[in-house]
Amino acid sequence: MYNDLRFILRQLRQNPGFTAVVVLTLALGIGANTAVFSVLDQVLLRLLPVKKPQELVLLAPSGSHYGNSLGANTLSYPMYLDLRDHSELSQTVFQGLLCRFASRFSLTFAEHTERVAGELVSGNYFRVLGVGAALGRTLTPDDDRTPGAHPLVVLTYNFWKTRFASDPAILGKTLIVNGNSLTIVGVSEARFEGVELGFSPQLFVPIQMKARLVPDPTGFDLLRDRRTRWVNVFGRLQPGITAAQSKAALAPVFYQILAAEVREAAFRNASPYMREQFLKMTMDVLPGSQGRSSLREQADRPLWILMAIVGVMLLSACANVAALLIARATSRQKEMVVRLALGASRYRLMRQLLAENFVLSFSAGLLGLLVALWTAPLLLRFLPQDESFLNLSIAPDVYVLGFTLGVSSLVALLLSLAPALPSLQFTLMSGLKEQTGASTGGGHLRIRKLLVIAQVSVSLLLLVAAGLLVQSLRNLKAAGPGFPTVNLIGFNLDPSLNGYSSERCKLFYQELQRNLSSLPGVRSVALASIRILEDNQWDSSVTVEGSAGKPGEELSPYFNSVSPGYFLTMGIPLLAGRDFTLQDTGTIPHQIGFASFDSPRVVMVNESLARHCFGERSPLGRRLGFGDDPNTKADMEIIGVVKDVKYANLRDEVPQQVFTPYLAFPFVTAMTGYVRTTLEPNQVFSAIRAEVRKLDSNVPVYAMRTLEAQIDRSLTNERLVASLSSVFSTLVVLLSMVGLYGVLAFTIVVRTREIGIRIALGALGVQVLRMMLGQGLKLVLIGLMVGLVAAWSLTRILSSFLFGVTATDLTVFAGATLGLGIVALLACYIPARRATRVDPVVALRCE
Repeated sequence: MYNDLRFILRQLRQNPGFTAVVVLTLALGIGANTAVFSVLDQVLLRLLPVKKPQELVLLAPSGSHYGNSLGANTLSYPMYLDLRDHSELSQTVFQGLLCRFASRFSLTFAEHTERVAGELVSGNYFRVLGVGAALGRTLTPDDDRTPGAHPLVVLTYNFWKTRFASDPAILGKTLIVNGNSLTIVGVSEARFEGVELGFSPQLFVPIQMKARLVPDPTGFDLLRDRRTRWVNVFGRLQPGITAAQSKAALAPVFYQILAAEVREAAFRNASPYMREQFLKMTMDVLPGSQGRSSLREQADRPLWILMAIVGVMLLSACANVAALLIARATSRQKEMVVRLALGASRYRLMRQLLAENFVLSFSAGLLGLLVALWTAPLLLRFLPQDESFLNLSIAPDVYVLGFTLGVSSLVALLLSLAPALPSLQFTLMSGLKEQTGASTGGGHLRIRKLLVIAQVSVSLLLLVAAGLLVQSLRNLKAAGPGFPTVNLIGFNLDPSLNGYSSERCKLFYQELQRNLSSLPGVRSVALASIRILEDNQWDSSVTVEGSAGKPGEELSPYFNSVSPGYFLTMGIPLLAGRDFTLQDTGTIPHQIGFASFDSPRVVMVNESLARHCFGERSPLGRRLGFGDDPNTKADMEIIGVVKDVKYANLRDEVPQQVFTPYLAFPFVTAMTGYVRTTLEPNQVFSAIRAEVRKLDSNVPVYAMRTLEAQIDRSLTNERLVASLSSVFSTLVVLLSMVGLYGVLAFTIVVRTREIGIRIALGALGVQVLRMMLGQGLKLVLIGLMVGLVAAWSLTRILSSFLFGVTATDLTVFAGATLGLGIVALLACYIPARRATRVDPVVALRCE
């Protein structure tokens, strides 16, 4: 084996051009696959770094809830306690149930304030997950007894390492979190960063500290309130218990809880229909081994599509390399014949050829790792990472190294099939004939032609797919949000995290709005409770004056609480009525089912809601009411109508919207500030931060960016798939054209004697050119026909990604076919032109 390896290395060193082309071609394919896999593995495949993650499940109620929900797959805290403490469930179904709530905190340490991610967790959080401490201790059930009485915090390992320089003396020190002094009791073990991909917490706090750290603005005690769902509940199953069995065991217990809740006073205003629907709720049991993540759902299909594209790219690279190896095997047949004649066995020769392919493949794999390290950061840039606290690593780990090793091995096997077997299928007598190369070239040439046809077909398929995705992205950008985005800046603030009351928050925001309006280059300033085009939403059922809907028919427009001047700043035209003013602070005592609070006296609506509710009649002076319970008062007067604009993202249809004056709400916390400027936005960023610091240096400004950048963020998936599919498709086309060029060049070598005779007999150069072009274009035509059929059938998979373009758009199909045809013609012309220069004397002497 050692001698074989020395011989192989010597052979490759003697052919540096061949070796470089093969290794670089394969490295490009392997590197692209490794880069995409490294991201796909962390986002879609990786299990939580906890004890036996396969035993974890996530409880997910489904059906018509009566109350508020702060996110998907949430339960009320009292319901969590009911399930956790149920004796039958704890003894036969679950080893334990934990709950957690993700939040953002304002953290002050050593006179420096920053915004961090954190989780409020139950005392058994670390015990149920099986996560220990790298330093100190984790939280325990004893830290989960009394509301407000456990001012403790556990840091994540990465935050301890980066923020506190791995200082072991950090234990016992105090952090100021949302104005509360918390004592550091430990650091969680390395690699563990919570149970939600896309939200990597930096600290964990006992959930009993909820009211002190994150008080509910409505004044409810969420540790006791059953009508607000806000905690995620994970369970660890008993050995041998399946998710289906646990769901069956949960069903009667869950119904008993619902039946008890529906008898409470909070349901006094609920209609019989709502009560009936509430009791029909069910509890699903979802796999919890990967935690929970909305990012995973968003990135699932785009990453798998990219993985398929780079897989095809690797196959195209293998096809090109296989063609090169076939040509090299043909040129080495005389060598093989001589070695057979000297006594070498066919097994020995085949082993050596296979070993040579493995050396090339693993060399390409090592280089591919470097390519992956370079390209993986580019992939990560397409994923939102700032305030989402997404923590992904580009460093190759055992999973990535194993994937690269597996791909390299597979590539080596694929490459070995093409040249190794045909190159040894000859006899000594036929091999020693003078015309071995010509006679055996035909079989190899047929294989290479089939490879080229396949490459052209796949290239057209990928070009059509990329064209559809790029056109869809263009359509989304062209559609826009419905208002001008140039020189419009958005940023977030939350003074309530620093202990501000609602009234003090209102004063802070009004002062900030006045100060920012006086800055040079600022045209107008506004505030909003919901940041649009960021997939946020606040919706509520409403009652329309004089309209009685049927049971089950619910009007639930999207809401936004805004400041005076919001529509002017955003550039949203006022179609009728008037805008809010500073005097619109009046409120009315109001009831939403179980909840009582003061609602605004006046609201504004968009034209979609006005048209839906009032048709051609004027909505001005008409009234809406929060909620749709029987006898709900419609006491909020519509004072204005504005133009329709997008709300959550560019892809959604324009929803029905209601706008309320934020100064009329009894609870005000986080807000988004908008600044319209006449200057370049980058010139205003620092001025905005300076004005906030003047008011309170401990209130951090975060997520500051232009609306154009925000739109790019809202198109993350579309940009990811369109951009990378275009790049990889172009590379596949280039590889295909190299393969086509190689086939024609090889054909000319095989037919050199024939071409020489034709020229000697008087054939003109244009006739030779036409003959060789015809051979190449015949392959291209077959490949295009196969590719069109494949594209017509398979691009329907992309329908959910497309916007304003169909999966069978003729313009895209025609453009991709024409473009690929022109490039293919150029790839055929260069070697065909060389055939016209064959010297018949030299050709005949060579043969």
